[in-house]
Amino acid sequence: MYRTAASRLRVLKGCTCRIAPARFSSSTTVATTSSSSGGLLSWLTGSQSKSIPPLDFPLPGVALPPSLPDYVEPGKTKITTLPNGIKVASEISANPAASIGLYIDCGSIYESPASFGVSHLIERMAFKSTTNRSHLRIVREVEAIGGNVNAAVSREQIGYTFDALKTYVPEMVELLVDCVRNPAFLDWEVNEQLQKVKEEIAEAANNPHGLLLEAIHSVGYSGALANPLLAPESAVNLLNSTVLEDFVAENFTASRMVLAATGVEHEELLSVAEPLLSDLPNIPRAQEPKSMYTGGDFRCQADSGVRVIDNTIK
Repeated sequence: MYRTAASRLRVLKGCTCRIAPARFSSSTTVATTSSSSGGLLSWLTGSQSKSIPPLDFPLPGVALPPSLPDYVEPGKTKITTLPNGIKVASEISANPAASIGLYIDCGSIYESPASFGVSHLIERMAFKSTTNRSHLRIVREVEAIGGNVNAAVSREQIGYTFDALKTYVPEMVELLVDCVRNPAFLDWEVNEQLQKVKEEIAEAANNPHGLLLEAIHSVGYSGALANPLLAPESAVNLLNSTVLEDFVAENFTASRMVLAATGVEHEELLSVAEPLLSDLPNIPRAQEPKSMYTGGDFRCQADSGVRVIDNTIK
C-alpha cells in the first residue's frame, strides 16, 4: 500500500513539472497576442497604443455633461392656498428623488379625557386600509415604485410623508391623500395596533429619555400641553374605531392641512393635488387649546440594576 502511494506521488510530481512550463508559455503567448491586437481600448480610442488612456480621455461620439457650478442657488419655495384653505408648498431640487408630506395641525393637545392616546393610535394606523385600498395593496404600490412612507405624531402636528423618484409624483400624491382622507379603521386592524400600542407602553418604562419628555410636559404645563403623547395605559382600553373616526372628522379639516413637497415643480404638484383636495370642506379652524407653564417636580423610583457588594459595584 505504501509503495503504491509513493509511486502515485512521484507520478503527480512528475506531471506538475512537465505541465508548468507549458502553462507559463501559453500565458505569455496570450499576453503578446492581446497587446498586438490592441483590444477594446484600441477600438474605442482608434489607436494601437499599448498604454491605457487616462480617465478624462474623451471618447468619440460621447457628449460630456456640463460641469457643476461652484455655487448652486437654492430653489425658491412657492406657496399656493386652495379655495378651501389648504396650503400647497413646493421647492424644486436637482436631486432625482422627491419628498412629499401632508401635515395636519393636530396632535395630543386636541385630545379630550375620552380620547387620550388617540394620536398615538393614529400614528400606528397610518397607511393601513382605506375605503379604496387594502393595506396589502398599499404596501405593494409603495414597493413597486421603490418608495418609502412614514408617519410621525407630536403634540401639535401629525405628518404623513412619502419619498420616491420624481417620475412617480402623481402616484405618490394620490396614495398619500387617500391614506389621510379615507382611512377605513377596520376593527381587526385597530385591535391589532392597540396590542402594539400596549407593547410600546410597556417598553417605554425602560426608556428614561422617553419618560423624561413625558414627565416634563405632565408636570411643567397646565392645560393641553400636559396631555400625554404616549397613550396612557388606563386609556388604551377606551380607544376604538369610533374614537378614531370622530377625532379625524373633527381635526383633519382643510384649513389645518399643508401639502409640502421638495424636488417637485409647483405647477405639477398643483395639477395633481388640487383635484384630490379641493372638495375637502372648509370648516372654520378650531381654537387652539390653551396651556400655561407652571413648573413642577417629577420623581420616578426604579431599579438601576447596579448592586454594591463588599464595596464593589457589580
